[in-house]
Amino acid sequence: MLAAGPTVLGFVLYNVSLSLLPSSVANLIVTLECVFTAVVAYLLLGERLTVTQIAGSVMILAAVVLLRIYEGRQAETA
Repeated sequence: MLAAGPTVLGFVLYNVSLSLLPSSVANLIVTLECVFTAVVAYLLLGERLTVTQIAGSVMILAAVVLLRIYEGRQAETA
């Protein structure tokens, strides 16, 4: 149940978000799932993050920010 519950809930919430948000925004939020998981594991479960995990999380966050900036600039020129 611990594996199936969050998986089903996540899938349902993703589908609901697609009806409320543009798909580009919903997919960017889904991309951040692994970063949020690592942060929650660190804060709530006392997990230790390696340098590689932190670097990967920073790269994901940077990619999401750059994509949002790029999309914002494209919307302004259109």
